[in-house]
Amino acid sequence: MNQHMGGSLSTMPGSRIIDFDTAEIRTVPFQDSLYLWVSGTLPGPHLEVRLAPRHYTERPDYWAIEVAAIRPSGTRAHPIETHDPQLFECAIPLIGVTGARGITVVGANRVQRIECTAHQMHSGA
Repeated sequence: MNQHMGGSLSTMPGSRIIDFDTAEIRTVPFQDSLYLWVSGTLPGPHLEVRLAPRHYTERPDYWAIEVAAIRPSGTRAHPIETHDPQLFECAIPLIGVTGARGITVVGANRVQRIECTAHQMHSGA
């Protein structure tokens, strides 16, 4: 799907798309909205992971949300290899970034499509 050399086509300029292990839709207690939860292993040290929805002029059937890594400003790359991988877990609310049929989670090595029923989108269930 994304043949753009790992660069982001989303709201995260300067980021790169990384792989993920799991992606699922969850609800949060006492809230009426759905959240996308994604987890995986960081590809290197000193990175922050963000879930970054792509921009569209019209609502697509499946809204693409990229798993993007960015190096926070002020940190420098250190070529230190570690054998203790850092795991990440992050989430975003799906209000305003859900396609007509669902979402597509875009990682470096795979894409996962998740259907969202009308009932889920309106009731948060």
